[in-house]
Amino acid sequence: MTRKKTDRHESDQWNSVRSVSSVGHHPNNYCCPQCKGGLGRLEGGYRCNSCARTYPVVLGIPDFRVFPDPYISYEDDYRKAQYLVEHARDLDFAGMLWLYWTITPQVSADRAARFVRHALALAERGEAKLAELEAAGVSGRALLEVGCGTGGLLVAACRRYPQVIGVDIAFRWLAVARRRLAEAGAEAPLVCACAEALPFPEGSFDLIVAEDVLDHVAGQGEMLRECHRVARRDGILYLTTPNRFSLAREPHVHVWGVGFWPRRWMDRYVRWARGIPYEFLRVLSFLELKRLLEDNSFPDHRISAPLVPEAKCFSAGERMLVAIYDLVRRTPVLRWGLYLVGPFFEVVGHARKEE
Repeated sequence: MTRKKTDRHESDQWNSVRSVSSVGHHPNNYCCPQCKGGLGRLEGGYRCNSCARTYPVVLGIPDFRVFPDPYISYEDDYRKAQYLVEHARDLDFAGMLWLYWTITPQVSADRAARFVRHALALAERGEAKLAELEAAGVSGRALLEVGCGTGGLLVAACRRYPQVIGVDIAFRWLAVARRRLAEAGAEAPLVCACAEALPFPEGSFDLIVAEDVLDHVAGQGEMLRECHRVARRDGILYLTTPNRFSLAREPHVHVWGVGFWPRRWMDRYVRWARGIPYEFLRVLSFLELKRLLEDNSFPDHRISAPLVPEAKCFSAGERMLVAIYDLVRRTPVLRWGLYLVGPFFEVVGHARKEE
């Protein structure tokens, strides 16, 4: 699956939404996501000094995307973000989330409610995960989250890292994440960009976090190579991703057995079962994931079945399933089965760059 990359300087598609000056974003912090050249400032954006491509700053957020979110056009993404900013001035973060779903009618009420519960728990889960990584010796000064979504982990990271940056391809979610950060009294630059073309100089980050992102990316190998490029010499990539052959329901669409179908039939099966698309998702098995890491700059890695921290949003049934999962995870004779049919994987990859 490929997505066409477009030169933003050849299109006026973003001119319909008001751009603002790039105050607070220094061009030295960024590079051109395509040629990796240095950037200069323009009124309302950036210009690459090497290839002359331009990138706007819209609603105070730099947009370095080289192709749009596959689920929405540039224009609709901007309009949705602008609507949220204008109509949620008197709402808190939770209220802004619910406002988003009121203008997204194609999503069912139960899916929206699950998403809101999940989003509200992310800061607490992020705190637990960062503490776990720190206990395992993962530390540093600069953290990048690829696919930061509504910003839950960013809130937790701001308490532990002096430099924190969040990236997401969905411009509208960055508008929501900004509200969450402000409500928590945290500060972190938010950048709209593609995971396959990051706008940061080489060797910028000690820790790169990408939770539940790899399965949404068309260029999975490109994403891993970009994470390796922006990692420092001993940098760490931490990512999580679902297991294609999990015996649980597919977590994005809540349909049983999706991963057991041939890839060319998965979208048709999900549309038949739930009436929603599956064409932009690519969930990997253990062997597929391992091969992808080895072929794309992270041969030194560890794949494991992660601990699931208890969350307040879990129902009684979900807590019981988590307890059973944790029992299997802690039992050596059973643990290996999770690599085959467990719900998801956790990866710690080491950049291991030469000096």
